[in-house]
Amino acid sequence: MQALKIQVVVDDTVVRALPALSPLRGQRVELIALGEAQPPARVAPVAGGLLGQIEIKEDFDAPLPDDVRRAFEGDGA
Repeated sequence: MQALKIQVVVDDTVVRALPALSPLRGQRVELIALGEAQPPARVAPVAGGLLGQIEIKEDFDAPLPDDVRRAFEGDGA
């Protein structure tokens, strides 16, 4: 069994999810959720999954043109 322990201030959002906590509105409480352990999700890259879909130019790391650099820096002039 897994346990998750969090501390929250009981506000309207918490009361909507857990109406039994409405008498504790405005107070800091510790919530402990118990549940069965779930096996972790397995995320693995797929070899060659984007093969032929991405092209990297020779100059991909070249400095940006001045107008593009200024736009990134927030200077639209």
